[in-house]
Amino acid sequence: MVKLHDVSYTYMSGGPFEKTAVKGINLELKRGEFVGLIGHTGSGKSTLVQLIAGLTKPTAGTIEVDGKTLFKKGTDMRKLRFGIGLVMQYPEYQLFEETVFKDIAFGPSNMGLSSEEITRRVHFAADLVGIRREILEKSPFELSGGQKRRVAVAGVLAMEPKLLILDEPAAGLDPAGRDEILHKIRDMHRRLGITVVLVSHSMEDIAGLADRIVVMNKGTVAMTGKPVEVFKSAEELKKMGLSVPQITEVCNRLREAGVPIPDGLYTVESAKAELEKLLKNEMR
Repeated sequence: MVKLHDVSYTYMSGGPFEKTAVKGINLELKRGEFVGLIGHTGSGKSTLVQLIAGLTKPTAGTIEVDGKTLFKKGTDMRKLRFGIGLVMQYPEYQLFEETVFKDIAFGPSNMGLSSEEITRRVHFAADLVGIRREILEKSPFELSGGQKRRVAVAGVLAMEPKLLILDEPAAGLDPAGRDEILHKIRDMHRRLGITVVLVSHSMEDIAGLADRIVVMNKGTVAMTGKPVEVFKSAEELKKMGLSVPQITEVCNRLREAGVPIPDGLYTVESAKAELEKLLKNEMR
């Protein structure tokens, strides 16, 4: 779905404040894959997703999305961008229409679709993220934080992207709103099978959602692999200013204390299952 070959990007190139944000990145994202992108602040995550989304032209290297090279002569960038959905941090601040329906319909309307197709897409996207039909005629500013976030995501989904990039989609939400939006993202990926890139500082969110994790450090891809592979490198992650899920840290401490719990546990569910096994064996 996405191929990056020797991609670099330098801000204010040639000036006194020149800074290279990403350098020499080689990376592939498979179709239908759910990728978690993590890294410390300033590691290059945001620049990388802007490059993949076609919002920023690389200083060096090439990026291929769905078989087309971004910014290459002859590539229809407008058409290609319609296939890439980008949900930035706090997307509810971008809501501006009178009704939820109009906000979700904004993207499809700019694609030149018929009114019937726009309505179909709005209803489909609203259903997908759990927005009831009666809410569609309300002002988006009457909704809760979690509902606003879902409206913003629905507006991107209504464009039916093949690649969806989410930059900290749960940032600033209360626990209920956070669980709500992450559940909808997981459900949406399973139902649509689109390629998803999730940027997050929460190791718990990444562990519970991603098929594969890409770790950024100082503008480069420092590590990539399945969650169980990446979170085994706890010390290496800590040196990069990152952490492992809290439950993984708990299991590591238990193992150090002599509890025979297996390595590679990074979700509460998997740790619970292993601890229940141990307790059952102790009671026999």
